[in-house]
Amino acid sequence: MRLPDPQQRGFALPLALTTSALLLLSSLSLQTLALHVRQRSHQALAIAQTRDAERSVAMAFQQHAVGAHACLLALPSSEWEGFEPCPGVNPALLQSGRVVDRDWELMHWQPHGVRAGTLQLRWSDGRQSKLDLELLP
Repeated sequence: MRLPDPQQRGFALPLALTTSALLLLSSLSLQTLALHVRQRSHQALAIAQTRDAERSVAMAFQQHAVGAHACLLALPSSEWEGFEPCPGVNPALLQSGRVVDRDWELMHWQPHGVRAGTLQLRWSDGRQSKLDLELLP
């Protein structure tokens, strides 16, 4: 029976440990990459949902801003309460609402000419949005 060469003794264990460490590091790297991709996907979805909600508010705002309420849009929202040239209008219809599962509140409306303006909103989760609207004729 021949004894192993003293220089080759103990070669398998360090090789196995090194291989295991490399496999562990690579699997951790893949897991980190997957978590990062998942986080970015959730972030992109949240941004898309917010933009969709903003478009829904813009449409609802324009739908309520017809008829007698249309005269309010010529003024900043800070001047809506008690404005005499718009008798019988209820500015509250333009000051808050609900889109899907999120409530919104008008912070400020600033007209820009006859058919445009900037709408500033506060959402129920505390976020704020600023929308430039072009009003429908």
